[in-house]
Amino acid sequence: MNVSRRSLLAGTGVLALAGGLPRTAVAAAPWRKEGVEPPPRSRFVRKDVAGLFDADTGAWAPELYWYAKAVGWMKERPRTEPNSWEFQWYTHGRPRREEGDPPEWGQCPHRNEYFLPWHRWYLYHFERIVRDVIVTELGQEDMADWALPYWNYAHLAPDGDPAASEEWRRIPLPFRQDRIRDPRSGEEEDNPLYLPVSMDGRCLGEDPMAFDQVDPSAAMREESFWPPRNGGTERAGFSQVLERFPHGLVHSNISGLMGSVPTAAGDPVFWLHHANIDRFWEAWLNGHQVPDDRVWPQARPKHDPEEPDLPFLLRDVNGEPHVLEGPLFDFPEDAYEYESLTDGMGTGEARSAFLLAEAPPSTPATTFTVTDDVTHLRTEPLTFSLGGEVGVADTIAGAMESAERVVLTFEGVRADAAPCAAFLVFLGGDESDTDPAGPAFVGHLVFFENVGGHGAHLDGTEFSFDVTETLRRLPQQAWSRDQAPVVRVVPGPLAGAKATAEADPRFARAAFTVV
Repeated sequence: MNVSRRSLLAGTGVLALAGGLPRTAVAAAPWRKEGVEPPPRSRFVRKDVAGLFDADTGAWAPELYWYAKAVGWMKERPRTEPNSWEFQWYTHGRPRREEGDPPEWGQCPHRNEYFLPWHRWYLYHFERIVRDVIVTELGQEDMADWALPYWNYAHLAPDGDPAASEEWRRIPLPFRQDRIRDPRSGEEEDNPLYLPVSMDGRCLGEDPMAFDQVDPSAAMREESFWPPRNGGTERAGFSQVLERFPHGLVHSNISGLMGSVPTAAGDPVFWLHHANIDRFWEAWLNGHQVPDDRVWPQARPKHDPEEPDLPFLLRDVNGEPHVLEGPLFDFPEDAYEYESLTDGMGTGEARSAFLLAEAPPSTPATTFTVTDDVTHLRTEPLTFSLGGEVGVADTIAGAMESAERVVLTFEGVRADAAPCAAFLVFLGGDESDTDPAGPAFVGHLVFFENVGGHGAHLDGTEFSFDVTETLRRLPQQAWSRDQAPVVRVVPGPLAGAKATAEADPRFARAAFTVV
């Protein structure tokens, strides 16, 4: 990555960027409306972390150095203190629940419409707590405008070639260095942002993630925030698609702490990942609306049936409780800005298959089982053929010539541990075609939401893809239409034999449905 356009203080080790960083930013706000003045610009600018360090010299900007110092300070605090690292981590998810846990712990919502607005408030309070630690506890009054950086992993070079932007898809260097150097004294110390490459730290070391694993294009093309409440086989909508692609994919590729909901917020890079997810939402809101009839529930969704009824509840910078109530999308308009709402927003060329809100109703006449055996995924590609099931080829081929739709559903998607990878789904018998930019690609299977015994859905999650256009575009050599289409599941490029064997990623069933 070339950041020579930024002035760097000379020296080796961990030093600071000089002043004069770009301030081109767009204000954050819940949504945009025609004829309404944009909200006031905020003094708090969330910057791309790629501009806050130099991959060649190892130099850091002050924003990163003091983030690391604040994290270290928070890690020394008792977990019962709202400004401690563990209190903030456990608010998202608690690895092991215990009697007497504070009501704030373990409340992160997934697979519902609260996912994005809850994380927006969660980051807002965390950011203010970190800023207060830097200014008040660490005495850095010149950092009074500190804001949380974002990890712009979907950045593309001007020519659009993903190979030229691999550095952006690596875990940022400051999170991979085990030592930092005080820019004032020159003394070295342990880096609080660092985690070792292990199942208890991060699976992902220096390798870059593949671009298809971070590309938000599938979500950015969605027109509605959430599918209609009247049900039916509808598109999943922006929030649900973004939650899985790339949100869940990034979690799964990094794994370690990041690989499951209860442990994810224990990784300091979590907060930069979610700042980028919030940035995707903010960019999408520039051209779309959110529903105006949604409100926060009086009782948040439960992760365990034995939990008491509790509201969504966060602690603010003063340690005071903040109950999330009233209109779901109300949010302070001048809370922060993003350095860019255009860089790293995807290619705009999303795949032809798309995620559905739920699987269509299953009937014997229109549902064709691909496999109903529990399928364990490893590092070798798997191919599934329906064989000679009567009528399947004619029914699916007939849908290509009508208004009917073909849906491919995977049920019971789960893993015993974070698998350190995602898996790609393709259609057609051309086993050489494993290009996620090619016509055979359907989508990814993501395991982040259901890892171990604390998954929100103990029977596993479900992925339903409308593959009608994918089938129409398959070349003759991949699908001749006189046989049922072949389904292939291919491990992502980061999949390793040991990690996948220990995690045992799997699904319980796969089937085509014609609707």
